[in-house]
Amino acid sequence: MARIDARYAAALFELSLGDGTLRDTYEQAVLLRDTLRDAECHGVLVHPHITSKEKDAFIRGAFQGRVHDRLLSLLSLLIAKNRAAYIVPVLTALIGMIDRHDRKTTASVITAAELRDGQRAALRAMLSQKLDKQVDITEKVDPSVIGGFYIQVDGYFIDQTAKKQLSDMKASLLKGCGA
Repeated sequence: MARIDARYAAALFELSLGDGTLRDTYEQAVLLRDTLRDAECHGVLVHPHITSKEKDAFIRGAFQGRVHDRLLSLLSLLIAKNRAAYIVPVLTALIGMIDRHDRKTTASVITAAELRDGQRAALRAMLSQKLDKQVDITEKVDPSVIGGFYIQVDGYFIDQTAKKQLSDMKASLLKGCGA
C-alpha cells in the first residue's frame, strides 16, 4: 500500500501536469511547505484542542488568494480527515515528484570551509553531467571534516574528506602491521 503522503502528492501532481499548472503548483507548494513546517504553524495544525474548522480557517486566512484553490482544497481535506500532520510530508513529496519530472535534484555538500563561486560552479557542472540532471547545491560548513567534502545526492554518498583519507590510511597501516 502506498504511503498516504505519496498518494495525495501523486494525485495533485497528475492534476497539475494535466492542466499545465505544474510550475505554479511547485512554487506554491514550496511556499506552503516552508511556511507550515515552522514550529508555530505546525503546532497549530496538529494541536488536539484546535478544531478542524479553526485549522481550516487558519490555512484559508493565511493563503487564500496566494495559492491555487486546488492546494487549499487538499489542505482542507487533510485537515477534515484529521491528517493535518501529513500536510508538510505531502507537500514535500509533491515537490520531489515535480523535481524528478523536471530532472532536477539537490546535492547536500558539507565542507571544511565555504566553497568559492568557481568551486561551486565546477561541482554543480560535474554533478549535473554525472547525474544527467540539473543540480542545485545546499552547503554546510563543518570544520571537523578537516579538508575536502562530503556530497549526498539521490541516494549516493561521496566522502572525499581529509578525515576519511586519514582514517583509511590508519586502517591500511594497521592491517599491514597485522594489528
